[in-house]
Amino acid sequence: MTEFNEQADASMMIDAGVRRQEWRSYPYLLVPDDPQLRFPQAEGYQDMASDTYYASGIVQGEQTGKRYAFFVIFARLSGFSSASGIDMHLGALFDLANGGYTTFASYDLPPKRWFRQRLTITRGHLGVAWNSPCWKSRFWARYDASGDLVPFGYTLDVCGRDSHGDPLALDLVVDAVKPPQPVGGPVHNGAITVMGQPNTRSYFQSLSYRGSLRWRGVEEAVRGDIGWLDRQWFPEYVGAYSGILADRYSHQWAQMSFDNGWELSLWRHFARHERNREIPFSGLTITDPEGRASFTDAYRVEPLSYCRDEGYVTPLYAPVQRLFGVRGDRRYFLDAYRFHVPSLDLIVTSTPLAPAPAHRMPVDYLTGPTRLEGTMAGKPVTGYGFNERTLGLWRPWELCQALADSLRPLVDEGKAPSTLVQAIDDMHLAIDTKRTNEARRILDRQVRPTLDTLPESQRQRLIRLGNDLAAML
Repeated sequence: MTEFNEQADASMMIDAGVRRQEWRSYPYLLVPDDPQLRFPQAEGYQDMASDTYYASGIVQGEQTGKRYAFFVIFARLSGFSSASGIDMHLGALFDLANGGYTTFASYDLPPKRWFRQRLTITRGHLGVAWNSPCWKSRFWARYDASGDLVPFGYTLDVCGRDSHGDPLALDLVVDAVKPPQPVGGPVHNGAITVMGQPNTRSYFQSLSYRGSLRWRGVEEAVRGDIGWLDRQWFPEYVGAYSGILADRYSHQWAQMSFDNGWELSLWRHFARHERNREIPFSGLTITDPEGRASFTDAYRVEPLSYCRDEGYVTPLYAPVQRLFGVRGDRRYFLDAYRFHVPSLDLIVTSTPLAPAPAHRMPVDYLTGPTRLEGTMAGKPVTGYGFNERTLGLWRPWELCQALADSLRPLVDEGKAPSTLVQAIDDMHLAIDTKRTNEARRILDRQVRPTLDTLPESQRQRLIRLGNDLAAML
């Protein structure tokens, strides 16, 4: 991985610092030589084949003190022609007190899409809405009393019914608290390769919220200083290079907002046909408290646990993927992890606040809020984030790796015997060399009996992972 160039990034930060007082006005040019990243036009429809809008946040009730997390997505994903694409709207609301959540998804697919279009997108400024009998949502630019756009000011309204049929409404006034940030910082300037497709544009911006929430019998005013806006647009259909079964690429995207004002956006791409090798674009976009951006690809993600997808949500492509043997019924996803960034002297643990938060996308899609705790430059730091991932592990060697990753922290803490490490390494080698019978013998005689002796808090989860591995073998 490339080392973080502190001297180069320092000079770029200085330039950004000179401009930071000027960003609360339109027009605003994020990247001087890229007209696609000129605002407010960049907030609106780009006349590209695929255009996506994302907002998330953490809000707190002013009466109850309860914290909630949410995200919403609007997307127009055109196919090889304008008639063959997909319009979609999805989102979720999470109760951070108990980890419960409700998720919703609406799609306009051919041929119904030919006769109705429930997604509205506006050119020239932010304006996207979904209008259906079940869900009415709107993410729109705000205007002042004279009828002019409020620079980087918006409204977000979501109204519908949750999975139990109870009313749900989120009405928020939204303001950006830092200038927009090009993904990849001054190194990539927001022009990246996503799922094999070059010249994808992407930027994000931190947000604050104030308004009201109605859910599960509670209606109250809410506020939040942790929020995220993300925009991406692609010259071609978003999955044009993902393969006919949409199984060529997967990703992880982690948003992190810390109490000291720093924010991180981690994007990792994986080549599924190359044993999940991390490929471009992958990297960490860093925003300091003053709104200055930098980039590094020198980081380490240390897995601590995995969650099992229980199959409550079925992706659109799942039946076809299963038919052609590129999808297993036992799938695990990265859950808790420890994140290391040497250039920031940062070590932080990301702990999920919702169990296996699946949502209905064309492919596997898990995302949910996380709690962040660790140290930065030797000082304690905490925060919240979201952990989005589509990399589902189900092949035997992947499940073996998930088991090894999950046991390693227990071995390091003395809660599991060190002999497990060698046993799992031997089993992994047997799987890779197609000695399936030997792999099963190691699993049955050396690994599974030891799982029965693990601490109660970890035992059942890892026994189940071992049983799923045995079934796949």
